[in-house]
Amino acid sequence: MSESHLTVPGLGGSHEGNLLNPAVRRDIADLNRLFLTHALDPVHRADSWFELPAATVQQFERAPPDALERAVCMPLTLFKLVLPDALDAADWRTGAVWDAERHPDDHVGTEIRRSFGLVALGVVRRLAEGVPLAARIAFGLPASQETRLSSLSPSEAFRLASWQGLVRPRWPGHAGFWNMLAGAATGSRKEDLSWAYSAGLCLLGQCERAPPTVRYAAGERRPRPTHRRSRPKVPDVPC
Repeated sequence: MSESHLTVPGLGGSHEGNLLNPAVRRDIADLNRLFLTHALDPVHRADSWFELPAATVQQFERAPPDALERAVCMPLTLFKLVLPDALDAADWRTGAVWDAERHPDDHVGTEIRRSFGLVALGVVRRLAEGVPLAARIAFGLPASQETRLSSLSPSEAFRLASWQGLVRPRWPGHAGFWNMLAGAATGSRKEDLSWAYSAGLCLLGQCERAPPTVRYAAGERRPRPTHRRSRPKVPDVPC
């Protein structure tokens, strides 16, 4: 199966034959809801775990309450999990984990990160055991990281949940996508929201990274884009 089997909300269709069943979608939406709640919180929005483009935050702040609910139903997590290079005991002893005792001024932030990390790790480990490909797509995990996560002991998961680099917003180099999602969620057209969901799927994998900046000499023609064109007034999908 591939990500093409995902059924996008608003497009209809049964979950039969679909990679993400209703229970998986419910958990992903709940994690996204928790993530966006922190991202819009004045205290936590500057945390690297939850930091979204300022324009996106402003759009959601001005939006009606149901806009958040529409945005969180995306069939992907709005954040990604990143594992440290190694998960052996030496790493934890040398301070690879964000230790609340070493950062007493950030105790509240540390507890927020740890609680969110524990919930996210619990969901992804359950998915990795039951529907491995769903975990890779929904969380953007390489197969090697999925294997490492599924083999974590409870105590290792607790320590990993405190590591400062564990969570980052997805699509960090594509502020246009975040603005598209916020705009579609605050609007009334279902097709706009479906288009935003589809764009997120398109940006899976290497497309999640920021595109390189290329400088052109004066008078030099830029190459024609090879990707498909978007609908008018909607940011292009760069893959």
